[in-house]
Amino acid sequence: MMPDSPIAQTNAAESAENERSGLLKACAVALIAGVAIGVVGAYFRAGLAWLGARHIQLVEWAQQWPLLGWLLPVAVGALAAGVARLLVRGHPLASGSGVQHVEAVMRNEAPVASFWIVPIKFFGGILGIGTGLALGREGPTVQMGATIGAFVARALRCAQGVIRDVQAALGGAGLAVAFNAPVGGAVFVFEEVAHAFRLRLTLVTMIATAAAIGVSRMILGNRPDFLVDGVTPGAHWALGAYFVFGLLLGLLGVLYNKLTVLGLRAADSMRRWPPEARAALVGGIVGLVAWFAPHLVGGGDFASQQILNGGLPLGALFIIFAVRWVLGPLSYSVGTPGGLFAPLLLVGAVLGAIFAGVFNALAPEVLALSPIAFAIVGMTGFFTGVVRAPFTGLILVVEMTATTTLMVPLLVACFAAMLGATLARGAPIYDTLRERMLDGFKNAPGKNREP
Repeated sequence: MMPDSPIAQTNAAESAENERSGLLKACAVALIAGVAIGVVGAYFRAGLAWLGARHIQLVEWAQQWPLLGWLLPVAVGALAAGVARLLVRGHPLASGSGVQHVEAVMRNEAPVASFWIVPIKFFGGILGIGTGLALGREGPTVQMGATIGAFVARALRCAQGVIRDVQAALGGAGLAVAFNAPVGGAVFVFEEVAHAFRLRLTLVTMIATAAAIGVSRMILGNRPDFLVDGVTPGAHWALGAYFVFGLLLGLLGVLYNKLTVLGLRAADSMRRWPPEARAALVGGIVGLVAWFAPHLVGGGDFASQQILNGGLPLGALFIIFAVRWVLGPLSYSVGTPGGLFAPLLLVGAVLGAIFAGVFNALAPEVLALSPIAFAIVGMTGFFTGVVRAPFTGLILVVEMTATTTLMVPLLVACFAAMLGATLARGAPIYDTLRERMLDGFKNAPGKNREP
């Protein structure tokens, strides 16, 4: 075999040097954008916490007037939801979760979003979720992170492939900030967004997530989202119970997805109503729920922490489940900025506590299942049944609860949830939402419809 010519060797060396230079540039972009989403995401969480506390104070103040006081949270909820939806009118990609758009960009199925997405998601998310809509903070932070990443990459004239990788990596960094879960945010990129594990994607995801978490912890501090006392999985035979529970979660996840899509279709059928009016109607309903139980609305962290504290009676757990099972899809249907992850965690937690509580009531001396352990497993299993990303859900919940003693039950339940959802032939929720979004593009040439 003839040796390579000097010219070929020179071209190969130049190509390798260009590749290294491009990789370093992509990492620099990820670092800059990671710092930015760390700041934006931290203040987004702080804004949600502040407005959520003010909303509860408002409801408690209005409860001094039992006959007419309910009108105040209803009016505030309607006004806030209507305004949050109005912010989306000019930029429909800002509605809903935004995760489906990040995935579509990664697949080269949709264009990168306008930078206007960032302020719309920021203020619209705070307004809607902070006044009670049962939506998650992670959807806005994922899309804000992806938009910031793409903006910085385009400003520095990166290639299209680099832009797609960076926006995916920054979406994971946004998720990491939302839940203070750096590894979960990174795994989300590989498992859910990209379905790939490539060198450049890995490097930009690592640097973006590290930068974002480092900055957000400087602003918010470093503590897990949920405080859990020492919890054990129980006897070895309890793995059978975790398996059965996981199968149930997979089936319920498919049902929850269908309910979410049904809510979106119901909203589509009300096209005669302005979207702001539909949002205001749902906001008013949520305000009425807040009148009776102010801690039961919003993202759901307070209720999740109560369940993880243990001790809630079965009656209260069934009420929480009934309300949140409907409130999440109803809130998502109106198209205000907000995600699905955080509400899923609450539904999974309450299902776990109910499962353990019912079996303990039937045979208290035989079963002795831990409601807290099953609540944590329920978070992961229900997330798996809905999103179909088991490792993302598992690592997120482990980081959020700072609990590693349940790894085996978590794996068993995630396997069972994946099995149950697959056998039920249910599509992952973000696949369905992405298809709806792309269909909207096709049916409305020249402009974007809401996803």
